[in-house]
Amino acid sequence: MNARGWSLPAAGLLAALVLATAATGVPSNAGPPAQVPHVGAVEPAAEATALRNAIVLVVDDMGDFACADAAEFLPRSSAWLSERGTCYERATTATPVCCPARAQIQTGQLPHNNGVRSQASARAFHGRDTVQFDLSRAGIRTYGTGKNLSGVDVADYYGPGAIETGFDDFDFWSSFASAPGSFSLYDDRGRPYRPTDGLTSTETTGRFLAQRLDAHLAAGDRFFLYGAFFAPHKQGTGMGTADLPEPSPAHAEDPVPPFEWLAEPDAKDKMARFAYPPRQPRSYYEELWAARIRSMYDVDDQVAALFGRLEQAGALQETAVIFVSDNGYADRGQSNWEGKSTPYPSSTDIPMLAYLPGEQPGVSTAPVGLIDVAPTVYDVLGVEPEHVVDGRSLLSAQRREDEFFEFAKDDSDIAIGESGVAASRLPSWAMVKHDGAAYVEFYRPDRSLLRREYYAGDDPEMTRNLLYRGDHHPSPAPEILRDLQDRIRRYAACAGTAETGSLRPCP
Repeated sequence: MNARGWSLPAAGLLAALVLATAATGVPSNAGPPAQVPHVGAVEPAAEATALRNAIVLVVDDMGDFACADAAEFLPRSSAWLSERGTCYERATTATPVCCPARAQIQTGQLPHNNGVRSQASARAFHGRDTVQFDLSRAGIRTYGTGKNLSGVDVADYYGPGAIETGFDDFDFWSSFASAPGSFSLYDDRGRPYRPTDGLTSTETTGRFLAQRLDAHLAAGDRFFLYGAFFAPHKQGTGMGTADLPEPSPAHAEDPVPPFEWLAEPDAKDKMARFAYPPRQPRSYYEELWAARIRSMYDVDDQVAALFGRLEQAGALQETAVIFVSDNGYADRGQSNWEGKSTPYPSSTDIPMLAYLPGEQPGVSTAPVGLIDVAPTVYDVLGVEPEHVVDGRSLLSAQRREDEFFEFAKDDSDIAIGESGVAASRLPSWAMVKHDGAAYVEFYRPDRSLLRREYYAGDDPEMTRNLLYRGDHHPSPAPEILRDLQDRIRRYAACAGTAETGSLRPCP
């Protein structure tokens, strides 16, 4: 049940962090900155008192980490997100690629319901079926900045006939570069320009968020801010050191957590593209690992600065802050792969942390997902969705029995630019996880079954496919496979949740 109202412990270290954040956060040279029935309505937490504000912060391609290691990857902001917040050990994305993931965050729906199944289908996104649109209707000011849907030309968000984002106001851009002067911003008429302020895209996203936060605090508005950082995405999709993320000079030489090589020496039980050792040597992955984490330290600075501003303004205890990645990323040779888009944990598992005032801090082992972000925002702000949502509030007492995943093959130029050529050749797939076991189906273009894989509950990293005939593993019983097949079929057409009366509930 909801525990909102419990007091949080004070910490002397935290006060020092607040002062340091206020002094060193965002650069000082910043400039101005269809309705359907409620079968998916959010189940409210018991005895809840609505907060005034919410902030959702999204990073791009950040690999998952254990909650116990949060301070190693988010050394400053973990003081709020982890020590005073909740870290979700079993957080996932239903579709491990950019556009579908971000649509899940903003709609609370699975891809087959919000229409954004792939990068190329980003234009199917409906701005009115979003948490930001509903909050705006309820009188809460909404603002988004950073990277939105890479399948939509950013210029199409501006000017006559603009695509609706659902936000009252926004500053979005799409780029595969983050160094100062290497990316374009857009004016209010959709005309691109290169900033000359010497800031990285991470600093620019933080600057826009900070300025909008300050403006809403000064005006006394209720607000919802959505900030999408480009880091730690690579500067391109090649597999060379020229494409590595570029951390700022402040973190370019920082020590990083130890590197662990996770390539699979024997993966003949997987599809051919995963069966062979990675093309690049271990040394390349070590460089990639370090560059990605150092670029995250830049994001961490900006997130800590936002918390410092909230604390100084006395607004922290009335503002929820949720931090997530859109998908995971294989950056240590996992599944003999680099990147995302696969049904394996390196792609589907994500970091998720939340500062929810009044909640007891700690670690949650409940299975949660990106589709739960919007329902949580609705819940804590006391607003009802005007469209069906498939997720649940993170404060709900309900736990998932299953986890469902779906991925649509996408060989468009958009997908290749975002995820690379290798990912564009992956077939469509769907997966269900039940009682710890994972069952995957790969499909041909006509949706006929191409291949099946099954991983037992004692193999969470999915390294031993028990349906591979070349090994003498104990195969699952036929009735178990039939049950899992049935679950995939049901979830592929699900909408809403059981507790809100859906006849085809999602897990």
